[in-house]
Amino acid sequence: MKALAAHGSRLVWIGLALVAALGPFFLREIELFTASRILILALWATSLNLLLGQTGLVSFAHAAYFGVGAYAVALVWEHLGWSPLMGIPLSVPLGALLAFVSGAFALRAVRLYFALLTLALSQLVYVIVFQWYSFTRGDNGIHGIDMPEFLNGTANAYWFVLAVMVVAMIALRVIAVSPFGAALVAIRENRQRAAFLGINVKRYELAAFTIAGTFAALAGALFAVFNREAYPNLLFWTENSVPIFIILIGGMFRFWGPLIGAVVYVLLEETVAGQTEYSHFILGAILLVIVLVIPGGIEGVGEKVVARFRKQPAEVEVAA
Repeated sequence: MKALAAHGSRLVWIGLALVAALGPFFLREIELFTASRILILALWATSLNLLLGQTGLVSFAHAAYFGVGAYAVALVWEHLGWSPLMGIPLSVPLGALLAFVSGAFALRAVRLYFALLTLALSQLVYVIVFQWYSFTRGDNGIHGIDMPEFLNGTANAYWFVLAVMVVAMIALRVIAVSPFGAALVAIRENRQRAAFLGINVKRYELAAFTIAGTFAALAGALFAVFNREAYPNLLFWTENSVPIFIILIGGMFRFWGPLIGAVVYVLLEETVAGQTEYSHFILGAILLVIVLVIPGGIEGVGEKVVARFRKQPAEVEVAA
């Protein structure tokens, strides 16, 4: 029964991937921008969920890695004259290096102090980007990045973002269900017990921090490719709330929760923003209600509904 359910779930996600691939054939251009934003935010939030949901680490530095990835694309075009696409493979080691260094420093503390250290490190990177005018163009940012000819159309840019995002999500899924991912769950549940079992807790946490920062930088690079810009506000500390909200909406302890949360968050944000000038206040209140009413996230609610429908036929069979 479980194997059948897993097979059915896999077919559902494959079907959704095919629908996403056919998006340019039935979506308008402005809707493709929305769909691309959903894909990028889903990857960003899923990378954070490797820390928040799977390892139990609350990090407020994820905006820094996202912004560094975006600037990797912008700076190779601005200063080196290379194709902006060269910034995508470059963003991966840059994000990994920054995450490794900042993680090694922040993991010297635990719980609240760890979260505050990540916030301080994130703001440090933001200040450097904001004030280094000769290199990053400061608060002006870098705009109008020239993309290769095949990415000039919105549909082609969308397909490119989708392809990279799918590959990255598959990689994150493999990591999540691997023995390494199981060790991270053990650390989340009980750090002391995991250490007694022989798991080097600090080393595993640093590895998870580095991997999460790597994929966050990749998401930032995709943002710069699709939107053709990078600016300091991408790294500002308040931006760290976006992937956290997405994770809480979709489901913190479930791999696909951030993807579901990204869809709900973007559609909700755009709907509210189009109706009132107090969009941030209303959106915050709605998100607060969602978090309080369904703490397990939307995917958690879906799992309960499916489990209830599975249980009913079993009860009828036992009664018979």
